[in-house]
Amino acid sequence: MDKLDEETMARVMKKCYFMRPDLVMPGIMEKNNVLTNVKTMKVRDDDVYLVTYPKAGTNWACEILDAMLNIDNLEVLKTRSLFEKIPILEFGPSIHPDLVEDGIEHLPSNVKAVIDPMPSPRRIPTHLLPEYMPEEWHQKKPKTIVCDRNPKDCLISLLGWHRSTRFLSPLEWNELFEAYMQGLTVYGPYPDFTKAWAKYENEPWLMWIRYEDLRLNPKESFRKVAEFLGKDLTAEQIDQVIHVTSFDYMKKAMETVKDRDIFLNKKGVWQRKGVVGNWKEAFTISQNETFNKHYKEGMKGYEHLMYDC
Repeated sequence: MDKLDEETMARVMKKCYFMRPDLVMPGIMEKNNVLTNVKTMKVRDDDVYLVTYPKAGTNWACEILDAMLNIDNLEVLKTRSLFEKIPILEFGPSIHPDLVEDGIEHLPSNVKAVIDPMPSPRRIPTHLLPEYMPEEWHQKKPKTIVCDRNPKDCLISLLGWHRSTRFLSPLEWNELFEAYMQGLTVYGPYPDFTKAWAKYENEPWLMWIRYEDLRLNPKESFRKVAEFLGKDLTAEQIDQVIHVTSFDYMKKAMETVKDRDIFLNKKGVWQRKGVVGNWKEAFTISQNETFNKHYKEGMKGYEHLMYDC
């Protein structure tokens, strides 16, 4: 495995920082905000938390939950701003010097500006490790859904994010692959994230689902999610949720969303392909073998949560 050269390393880390020595975070979130506003946030009993590794279907899963929680008024989904649609728990304020340099306007803490004022029930997405979750989340144990995805597809989708957003540096595939193998992609290695959340996998208040099941068997998977949320949806209502969260529907709806382009560069798009197995178009044979070895070693002891990839 090649070490990143100095120039590439500088681009990988531009707009990022270390939350701790082995954990890289995007500059769109700020360490002190997590340790204060996030940690002390008031958690409501009917909150629903959506936990995902970056690019594991966060936006889509948010829309699914939003549709289920508002099944009697699906039109409200069309009125949401970008920040209301995807209120990532830990985002803001955007004070990282590299972001300021690139013209990303100052954004407040999502907790204070978006999440606290949200009407109940709130669905709150996050990529945080459990140790950084709100103190009251640990105490109240609100409904929490962990949406898992093939780590190779996550990495390919992250490549698209590096190329589309203004809050991450543009990277080529080989550069991102080497950065991941060296633990330098945002939110850290996939196995570390999965193992940290696996601590709660058998808790009654937590549901562990797979992106692939939602994609390939939506009727059954959506029904299980609805049941977990305490929503007794009819077959017709499940079909409605499937319709308003389809790729084409969401892509068209996003065109009118307020603030939709605030984080995108000129070539950026919110929805890419969302397909299962897209990693096969990018991984070389050597990269696949290297990744599989790294993945197997990283998931040792947690083989039941591994993807056969």
